[in-house]
Amino acid sequence: MLCSANKLKGFPAFCLAVLLSLSAHAQVDDEIFGPDKGTDYLLRRALAVTPEMEVQRIDIELNPSMEIARISAMAGDAQGNVYLFQRNTDYDPVIVLDPEGNVLRSFGSGLFSYPHGIRLDPQGNVWAVDAMTSRIVKFSSRGEMLLDIDLGDVPDISRIQRGAADVAFAPDGRIYVADGYANGRIVVLNAEGEQLFEWGSRGTRPGEFNLPHSLAISPDGTVYVADRENGRIQLFTAEGEYLREWQTHGRPVSIDFAPNGDLYLSAEPRSVSMRESVLVKIDPQDGRFLGKVAGFGHQLSVGGDGVLLPASLSDQVSIYRIRQE
Repeated sequence: MLCSANKLKGFPAFCLAVLLSLSAHAQVDDEIFGPDKGTDYLLRRALAVTPEMEVQRIDIELNPSMEIARISAMAGDAQGNVYLFQRNTDYDPVIVLDPEGNVLRSFGSGLFSYPHGIRLDPQGNVWAVDAMTSRIVKFSSRGEMLLDIDLGDVPDISRIQRGAADVAFAPDGRIYVADGYANGRIVVLNAEGEQLFEWGSRGTRPGEFNLPHSLAISPDGTVYVADRENGRIQLFTAEGEYLREWQTHGRPVSIDFAPNGDLYLSAEPRSVSMRESVLVKIDPQDGRFLGKVAGFGHQLSVGGDGVLLPASLSDQVSIYRIRQE
């Protein structure tokens, strides 16, 4: 190491900068990728008595074949088309497939440093979030750029992931952003992408966050935030007033409402990330687990046709069609 102990007497400015950078890196990484906090068993206990959901898993092969990598998010429209947000820079980050896997179009090249979240708004527009720059780009469904939003206030730390993670859409047209990797806040935008207000800071108390990784908004405007590293879902009014919270334990990774009002969560124990993950149907009134299926969703979306779309941070495109009773 350049800043070895026998050179610390003078403590040159370069060494101080290196140590501060490493300190910031360790602080955030320890909070995001830390070990079980003693609550994994509580998540496992709740899941043990949760019934299995009847689903059909469909694995989709791209045509033509493409060596995509680390799909961080997926979204789907009412026609069954799937929007991928992926990180292989040899291809466009946004790739659109029809239900059979045929590539319809792709777009977004050169716009994103670290693709993270993608959602479709009620009008079918595509919103893509960069977790490094906190850049949020709104496209039409055909890939035309409609808005380019710089959320700002990106902390100067050494991590790649240090910005926004997810977006959700309120019934009144406002856009809610989970700016979670370093800031720990929710930012609210108007339809033109202008910031209206924000709430939250890093912490463990009600209304504070330790990585708000995902959020969803109910038909009545209630904001549900997956406060990942605090192991809970927090509920707020549309204006950011704290209502209540549900302790899910482990990691509540991503959350989304289905078109019919059902609420789904991607969750996992902290100590075995991506190896013991589940997709859970939860009661939007009290947070009870109603059903489960094995699967990892870095971002979990519910398509306009009701299918579950868990992005697995791999090259695998899998959807889960819920069997109707």
